[in-house]
Amino acid sequence: MSGQAPSPASPARFGLLTLTCVVVASMIGAGVFTTSGFSLAALSSPAHVLAAWAVGGVIAVAGAVAYGELSRRLPVSGGEYLYLSRRLHPSVGFLAGWVSLTAGFSGAIAMAALTFETYLFDGNRPNWLPEKLSAALVIALFGLGHAFIVRTAASLQNAVVLVKLTVLAVFLCWAGTQFSSHSWSWEALPPAPDAATPTRWMKVLVFAESVMWISLSYAGFNAAVYIASEVRDPERNVPRSLWLGTGLVTLLYLLLNLIFVTATPAAEIVGQERVAAIAAGAVGGLPLQRLIRVAVCLGSLSSVAGMVMTGPRVFARMADDGLFPGMFRSGPASTARTVLLQSVISIGLVYWSSLAGLLNYLSALLAMSSALTVSTLLIQVRRDASAGSEPQPGMSPWIRAAAVFYVAATCLTGGLMALRDVRNLAGAAITLAVGLLLWLIQQCFTGVKKQQ
Repeated sequence: MSGQAPSPASPARFGLLTLTCVVVASMIGAGVFTTSGFSLAALSSPAHVLAAWAVGGVIAVAGAVAYGELSRRLPVSGGEYLYLSRRLHPSVGFLAGWVSLTAGFSGAIAMAALTFETYLFDGNRPNWLPEKLSAALVIALFGLGHAFIVRTAASLQNAVVLVKLTVLAVFLCWAGTQFSSHSWSWEALPPAPDAATPTRWMKVLVFAESVMWISLSYAGFNAAVYIASEVRDPERNVPRSLWLGTGLVTLLYLLLNLIFVTATPAAEIVGQERVAAIAAGAVGGLPLQRLIRVAVCLGSLSSVAGMVMTGPRVFARMADDGLFPGMFRSGPASTARTVLLQSVISIGLVYWSSLAGLLNYLSALLAMSSALTVSTLLIQVRRDASAGSEPQPGMSPWIRAAAVFYVAATCLTGGLMALRDVRNLAGAAITLAVGLLLWLIQQCFTGVKKQQ
C-alpha cells in the first residue's frame, strides 16, 4: 500500500517539525528523572547504569527504524491496530486497539498528568485546591484544544516541547560549567555485608531487568505513526520524524543521566525517586533544583499533549473498519469526538487509585504488542521468500536487521517484566480475555445485522 495518500477526510496539516515534536513530547516524561536511582540500586555502578540507558536507546532507535518502514508501506493513521489488522488478522488488531484504549494511551496520559501535579506543587498543594484537580484540568485543556483548535493546539504543543528542550539544555550547560570545580563520583556501591557474590548469569539478568524498566522511558518513539493520515508527504516525513526524535531523546537521556548518577556519591541517590532533584541540588544548589522541577513539569505536560493528540486516531481507524461506533470515524467533524472520548477516559483514570498497578501489569503487554507489530515485517520476508519472489522489495538489510534486533530485545525485556510478578501475567491475561470477548460479541452483532 505504499504510496497511499491521506484520506480526503483527513487533511494533511502536520509537517516534519510537528511530527518530531510529537515524538519528543511522547518520549520525555517523568521516567528519565526518576529511574536511575532504582537502576543504581540494582546495578551498583554508575557506569553500568549509563550502559543500560545506552542499550535502551539502541533498542528504541531500532524500533524507530522498523516503525518507519511500516509507516512507509502503510502511511495511514492507526498504529499497531492498523498494522496488525492489515498484516495479520483483524482480531489481533482489535486486541491491540483494546490495549491502547484501556491503558496504552488513556492510562499513560493520566500518569503524566498526575506527575505534572506532583512536581508542580512539590508537596505544597494549597488546601483549597482539591487533590488531582490540576491533573484533570491539564487533560481537559489539551483535550479541548486538540478537539476544536487543532492547529493552535499543535503549535502550543510544539512550543512546550521547544521550551522543555531549552530548559534541559540550560540545565546541561549549567552542569557543564561545574565540570572542573565539582567533585564527580564514579565509585560503585560497596557490596552489602554477608552478601553472596553474584554469578555472571545473575549479573546479566539484573542488567536485563534494568534495561526493561529503562525502556519504558523510551516508550513513545513511534508516536508519529498514529497520525500518518494527517501528515504532509507521510512516506518521507513519518520515518524521518521517528529517527530524528528518537535519536535526539537518546542523546539527551545519556547526557542527563551522566549528571544524575555522578553528581553525588552513589550511596546518596541509590533507590531515590528524586534522583534528578538531588543531583541538581548537588551541582547548582536550589536554583538548579528548581530548574529541574520546571523540566519535569514541562516533560509531563508535553507528554499529556502528545498522547491526547495521537491516541484518538487509533479509535477513529477502528471506527472506519466498523469495530468502534460509527460516530468516531475519521474526519474533521469526528476528530473532536475521539479526542474528547480519550480525554474523558483519561480523566476518569486520574481518579482511579489503582492506576499505577494497571500500568504495571500492562507494560509487558504493550511491549509484546509492539514487538508483534514489528515482526510482521519479518513474517512477510519469509512468505515472499517461500513464494520464490524477492524478499521485501525496498527494505534494506539494515532495516531488516533493526527489526530483528527490536523484536528479540523487546520480547526479552517484556518477558522479564511479565515474569517478575505473577500478577502482571494474570492482569495481562484478563485484559486480553476481555478484549477477545468484546471482539466475539462485535462479530456476532455484525453477523446478525448482515442477516437482517
